[in-house]
Amino acid sequence: MTVCKETVLLNGTLRGEGRQRTCRVRATRNSEFSDESAVPTSFAYCRCDVDDPDDFPDGDYELEFDGRKLTLSKKQGQYLARLQTN
Repeated sequence: MTVCKETVLLNGTLRGEGRQRTCRVRATRNSEFSDESAVPTSFAYCRCDVDDPDDFPDGDYELEFDGRKLTLSKKQGQYLARLQTN
């Protein structure tokens, strides 16, 4: 099994605090390849960040990109991932 890590830019939707906008998402994509295969068998994203600035207030947000959803909190102008508790 071979793993390839690359930084990618994706389109996303940021919503929360009564607002919504499209945004760019910078993420690290980890792709797994079976031996000698050119097509990944699976991939996952980590280190997902909103890549462009906005004037949204601090608060709780949801980031949707590539069929995935991530909950964020904006504090002092920076978006930070929130842990999900069940």
